[in-house]
Amino acid sequence: MNDQILEIINNLKGSLLGIGVNNDILLEAIENNDDINICYLLNNISLTGKKFSITKRGRNKKINIKKIKKHFKKKSLDAVICNYDIIKQFQRSFIPSSIYINKGDLYIYGSKNDLKVLEKKYQRYTNDIEFIQNKEGTILKINNRSTKNNWFKDTGYKIKDWGSDTLELITDILIN
Repeated sequence: MNDQILEIINNLKGSLLGIGVNNDILLEAIENNDDINICYLLNNISLTGKKFSITKRGRNKKINIKKIKKHFKKKSLDAVICNYDIIKQFQRSFIPSSIYINKGDLYIYGSKNDLKVLEKKYQRYTNDIEFIQNKEGTILKINNRSTKNNWFKDTGYKIKDWGSDTLELITDILIN
């Protein structure tokens, strides 16, 4: 899977946001790509997993991933690459925020079963979704060039997701 992510990184141009990209080979490829003008990397530095450090040219700043929309302008990033294990607990807020800040492609890598759930949630906004499969894992590629979101749509989907998560929790408690 690292080979496919390296190929994606080598073809990127413009600005990039990397969430949970901790592999040294991937970081070196990002650094060596001259077509990437601005690169923001969110790295998990706390034990709780809610505060992240954003790095831009030697400057560190801690942010909450739930409020990522606050730190970037609308459609300001050309590409976003993230690890599913990092964003798993922040899905309800990350999905609308990633569409808000991204004007290019969004790449999420992880296991295929986990990414199937994300595919259904992203299909609310766009149908231009592609799976890139490998023996080690799967990459979900979402094209955000023509996606639009608004406050009412995002709030409705958050309420729907919260309700389905609550029902799932209640059924798990009743079954056990």
